[in-house]
Amino acid sequence: MKRAITTGLFLFPFLFLLTGCWSRHELNDISIVVGLGIDKAGESYKITIQTVNPGQVTVKKGGSSNATSVITYEETGMTVPEALSRMSVKAPRYLHYSHLRMVVFGEDMARAGISKPLDFLSRNMDMRTDFYFIVAKQAKASEVLKVLSAMDPIPANNMYTKLETSDKYWSATGSMNLNYLLQELATHGKSPTMTGVEILGNRKIGEKTSNAQYVDPPALLIYSGMAAFKFDRFVGWLNENDTKALNYVQNSVYQTTGYIPCPGAEGNITMQVIRSNTVIHPHLVSGLPEFDVNVRIDQDISDVECKIDLSQAAVVAELKQLSDSKLEALIGESIAKIQKKLGADIYGFGVAFHHKYPKSWHQIKNWNEVFRTIKVRVHVDSTLRRVGTILQPINQITTE
Repeated sequence: MKRAITTGLFLFPFLFLLTGCWSRHELNDISIVVGLGIDKAGESYKITIQTVNPGQVTVKKGGSSNATSVITYEETGMTVPEALSRMSVKAPRYLHYSHLRMVVFGEDMARAGISKPLDFLSRNMDMRTDFYFIVAKQAKASEVLKVLSAMDPIPANNMYTKLETSDKYWSATGSMNLNYLLQELATHGKSPTMTGVEILGNRKIGEKTSNAQYVDPPALLIYSGMAAFKFDRFVGWLNENDTKALNYVQNSVYQTTGYIPCPGAEGNITMQVIRSNTVIHPHLVSGLPEFDVNVRIDQDISDVECKIDLSQAAVVAELKQLSDSKLEALIGESIAKIQKKLGADIYGFGVAFHHKYPKSWHQIKNWNEVFRTIKVRVHVDSTLRRVGTILQPINQITTE
């Protein structure tokens, strides 16, 4: 008996280390939130959430083909958490955020500043940090979250996978998660950017289940350029070329495609970039910051529309020179444009200068104003790895 009592007293403190399932939620008691939209409504916030309708996502007998796979709820409040709490009178179940995939800022909300809504998103312990941020282009976040997709029954998942794919293979978009966004907002010398999303077609039809039943949907969500921020406020849009230039400079190009005109002939030659590496070199010249941007790329020829002999070393060297010159012009012109129009260092030149010249950096009061006047020189060095399984273009073979 004494041994049993002694053993029990010894094991009793360890019971407090066994948390069990104290925070569990049954699936029947929760609504899974996959999309969150934040719009400005005067002095208040208009919050839209996209929740999964499990009865329509799960394949089973008796499911109604006319019902949507997701349900959206809207509410306003002076703060984001207040608006979400107000939704309890509309949503039948507890809102669960651990599977959140996309957060959409309306353009008006982005112009007003995103730091206050971000405070809630970063504090909420139910949210993970792997969801992506995007900005609705000339639209409200609520309108974006209501457009149904034909490829994926859950629109937020469709936007998530589409952004990951385009970021990897096209490099005219950019994926921004919570940790990276907070880091850029807290970093002097680097302004954040977010991919823009645009609604093409009829927005009213896009909210109906019939939109997902067309081969060519009447309404479609596409990613279009990027939104540039100065501190936490949206200041302007980057087009496709500006976005590609940004990704090259900040070394975030995985794969992409471009073309150059055929030398001395009509048509184009398509180049497939398979590898890219960029290094920014800051300099202090007469007390003023200057930068050299060195871009090295490996690329393949994926398409030839003119008569050209790719077996000749002189021809390959000419293609390299044309490719280097075009990319240098694209990046250089884009940087000059952003300097003049936006005055926001979205490239991270300030960070590179701070690392190399910390004493000079601390003497600068407003880096974005200095950014407008800095000299940037772009140098591209490309290597042509492969020309494909044929040397002569098809039109040359068929005419000989």
